[in-house]
This record gives sequence, structure tokens and C-alpha cells, in this order.
Amino acid sequence: MPLARTAGLVLAALTLSPVAAFANPWDNFSGLLDGGFAYSRVPLHHAVDSDQYTFQGSLLYTIDSPGLNFQIDGGNNFYFAVPHSDAHMWNAGGSVFWRDNKGTFGVSGSYFAVDAPALPLFAGKRSIASFGMFGEYYAFGNLSLQFRGGGTAGPMGSSSGYGGGGVTFYESPDLALHAEANFTAFTSGHDWTDVRAEVEYLPFNHMPVSLYAGYDHTTVSYGDNASTVLAGLKIHFGQGRVLSTYNRTGPTEWTGVGAPGANIRF
Repeated sequence: MPLARTAGLVLAALTLSPVAAFANPWDNFSGLLDGGFAYSRVPLHHAVDSDQYTFQGSLLYTIDSPGLNFQIDGGNNFYFAVPHSDAHMWNAGGSVFWRDNKGTFGVSGSYFAVDAPALPLFAGKRSIASFGMFGEYYAFGNLSLQFRGGGTAGPMGSSSGYGGGGVTFYESPDLALHAEANFTAFTSGHDWTDVRAEVEYLPFNHMPVSLYAGYDHTTVSYGDNASTVLAGLKIHFGQGRVLSTYNRTGPTEWTGVGAPGANIRF
């Protein structure tokens, strides 16, 4: 076979081979790191003030687009309220979901634990398993609608059913306004109703760091409530260049795990 023809056949084979064979396998991964601070006040007979330092991380593996995605999440809240009784509230879990250009739909499971009393939210140590389903609908390029629902299981009457809905509006591709409401019904009789509003901004497209701030109000049955202000920053890892792309192609922050309020997620 003439050398020129052989070279031509080899070049054609390389050209027609699946692109995935030459793609960087790390392109299928994306990630998110979230570090924040939250201040809460619970107006009991003697008002209880608390500080939370929150660290969360997510890693997403995308098989195909559109197609299946696998995500793992984990984090730790350092909770300071009662002197000499600091608590760590940590969680770990994962989600499997389908994503295309119209949205996501999937299931989640996680495990939550607090290692010491975190008054007035938790009177003692708790461990809770959470499971649920969730979805996001990208109604327009600048609007996402969200829902979730599921339940928890754990000792000391911590079983629950929960549901929630949210909306995210992009004032610009780098400025997101988010609002949500969640309801959690514990078998112990202490139901939590939560509303939350948040704004997030990515100031520089060449630097994948966004800033956020928000307010969370949680009402607990029998008259208790908690008001929380929060702020932090997020570091995005992935193929995006604007905030809306990071949110719709990278790790999803709206999953099926429970979020009863006061910056706590099961």
C-alpha cells in the first residue's frame, strides 16, 4: 500500500474516532466549595444568639449531556451558641439525577449528625438519615423553578416528612436572586416552616469566585422562631464562565435532602 494512502487512512481513522477517546477525562468532573458565616437569633425568654461557620463541598461527575450525573456532597457546620458547649453539625450524601437543557430530576440520600447539644435547635446528640427526590425546571434562560420532597429517619422522634419549592431569577448571567420555602413535619410534633431569600454575584468571569448574602426565617411550632443572616463565598470548578452556566452545568445546590431552616441541611 503506498505510503501516502496509508497515512491518509490513518488520518481519517483518527478524525472519525469518538471524540471521547481524545477528550480529557477530567472534563467530566466539576466541583463547588462553599464557605460561609451565619448569625441566628432565637427570641426565647432569654434570647439565644448563635454563630455558624459553614464549609460545604460538592463533586459532580457528568456521564453525558444530556444524560446521567452523579454527585457527592459533604460539609461541617461549627455551631457556637451556649458557652463551653460548641457543636459540630456535619453531613454527607449524594445524588443521582438526569440533566438536559430543560432541567434536572433525581434522587438524593444523606446522613446528618450533631455531636453535642446545639441549643436551642437540638437538645442533644442527633443522627438523621435523609432521602428524597428533587427537580429543577429551566423555564427560561434567566429563570429556574425548583421542588423537592422526602423524609428523614433517626432516633429520638426525629423522623419527618418534608417538602419545598424555590425560584431563581438571573438579573444578569452573573447575578442570581433566589427565594425558597420549606416545610418539615417531625413526628415529635415540632414542625419547622422556613422561608429564605438570597442574592449571589460573580464579579469577575476570569475568577470563578462568587459572593452571596441572604436571610432565613424559621418558625417552629409552639411559638419558637429563628432569624438568620448569612454571607459567604463559593469557588466554582468546571467549564462555565458565568454564574448561570456554573449553576446549570456544575454541581446542583438544590437537591432532595431536607433543609428545615436556620442554615441547616440534613
